[in-house]
Amino acid sequence: MSVKAIGQRILVPYDGSAISAQAFSLALGLAHPGGALTIVHVDEGEGHDIQRQLEPLAGALRAHAPAGGLRIDAVTARHPNAGEGILAEADRLGADLIVMSTRGRGGLARMAFGSVTDDIVRRGHHPVAVVHADDSDYDSAMGEASRGPYRFRRIILPLDGSETSAAALPVAADLASRESVPVLLVSTVNLVPLTSPGMVQDVGMAASMDQLYDDTREAADGWLADASRTLAAAGVASSTEVMNGSAGPAIAGLARAGDLIIMATHGRTGFDRVLSGSVSDQVIRSGVAPVLIVRSIAERIAPS
Repeated sequence: MSVKAIGQRILVPYDGSAISAQAFSLALGLAHPGGALTIVHVDEGEGHDIQRQLEPLAGALRAHAPAGGLRIDAVTARHPNAGEGILAEADRLGADLIVMSTRGRGGLARMAFGSVTDDIVRRGHHPVAVVHADDSDYDSAMGEASRGPYRFRRIILPLDGSETSAAALPVAADLASRESVPVLLVSTVNLVPLTSPGMVQDVGMAASMDQLYDDTREAADGWLADASRTLAAAGVASSTEVMNGSAGPAIAGLARAGDLIIMATHGRTGFDRVLSGSVSDQVIRSGVAPVLIVRSIAERIAPS
């Protein structure tokens, strides 16, 4: 496995609200030294004079640029649709990462897999990092730009054994190596042994389901061990955990402040769709830690 550098060209959508500005800190934390970060306001013709805010915000971010340097600028793009405008700018700029808040005003009001982010994740080919903004804990836009970078201390990487989920492994290896943080590799099994106390089932069916449960856990242990060896070869420390239950709550329950969760958006249906869009949505909405969503080429959905 070769690591996949990310964050060399970052695009951060900004709609004029302090909530959308909460993405700035995460963008700085994910930025590759020597790279570029562009604040993009998509003017949908709403008449708000946001352009005057952009250069002062870029200036505040420059004060927190990494030691290796980071070119930071801001642009306004005119487009009747926010999502399409963001994707067009990402393509024009050659962005390798879009970082955005899950809430905002106007066109970005439903960023948590709402109209804008859903379009960007489903139709775009760019990785997307999403931070769930807390309505009760935000500063002014300038205050958000002055917070400095989000320093993650651990990466959580859910895997389900599919090629799609494996697409996130090189990204995790790059970020973990760059920031010298460990990776927690996790998988979930949403099968309950039918012979557990209090459950009355046909004995033959219960034995079959128990065997399926054991086989599923063994398979999960196997692909997590393979991923751990791959990370070790890249010089990245890791640990593994197989959890029972629904994927979204289980993954969110593991997260804590200072984590970064990296997820693909689709995976095997036989493992509770661990990496499905709905699970990613649940994890994002938990608000515990930011989520970086990556897509494999095979799983991208072309624009309609």
